[in-house]
Amino acid sequence: MRRFTQKIQKNLSMVYNFLTHEQEIFYYAASLSFYTIFAIIPLLFIIFSILSHLPSFQYRLEDVRNVIFSYIIPIDSDILNNMLNDFMINAPKMGMVGFVYIIFTSLFFFRNYEFITSRMFNSKPRKILDSLMVHWLLITFFPIMIMIFFYGRHELKSILTNPFLIFLSIKIAPWIVNCLFFMMLFQISANKTLNKKILIFSSFLCASMWQFFKWAFFYYVTYNKAYPSLYGSISILPIFMLWIYISWTILLFGMRLCEGMNIFTDSKEAAKDTDLK
Repeated sequence: MRRFTQKIQKNLSMVYNFLTHEQEIFYYAASLSFYTIFAIIPLLFIIFSILSHLPSFQYRLEDVRNVIFSYIIPIDSDILNNMLNDFMINAPKMGMVGFVYIIFTSLFFFRNYEFITSRMFNSKPRKILDSLMVHWLLITFFPIMIMIFFYGRHELKSILTNPFLIFLSIKIAPWIVNCLFFMMLFQISANKTLNKKILIFSSFLCASMWQFFKWAFFYYVTYNKAYPSLYGSISILPIFMLWIYISWTILLFGMRLCEGMNIFTDSKEAAKDTDLK
């Protein structure tokens, strides 16, 4: 019985070390969170610049802003919203210095992201120009995902008549969009071929975990008064940074899970081929 228990503990330890990349995943999440703080405004500026030039979204920018901000931090905060709005308004006025800032912060963020995701998937990092092209495509695709989300929600409201079904569709639609976004992000970040079934499963699991932690984080911040007591009016900033860190940890965990399942599947197929020979 003792040997059996030790064997289970050893196997669980191996799985844990693999999924956390020998616990480096927590340092990687902290690194990405640090770069996100500096890169989030330039990235938002690029996304809103693209959306503002789409005729069908000129009257829905406020709704789009609320949806994007809900991903950044899952609580209502006038302070953070006002700060982000001020940054977005003043961004076009920064001139050449602001343009250089956007280029460098985006470059540092994407290079750091490329390095970390290559470690998660045990793949070779892209060259700098290829990396910039791929991630620029990703930034461009994000507004398209938002367009699909709003169009799908509008169509569901027009088709469905039952209030319960309308409520259910509104709650499920963001989760489906999250699943598709994680699936696309995993495939692009891996820089190699992934098993489609494993990609779908790991993406849906990661999106479900993110939705659950978003809900849990909302109630944690709502009922926990420690941050306002310690930090006062700037308490939203550590809360914001904590949520960014949690989100990156979940994303990296999902990538590592996807890679682990792919390795397991490949090893089983290789063993079958060996037995056949």
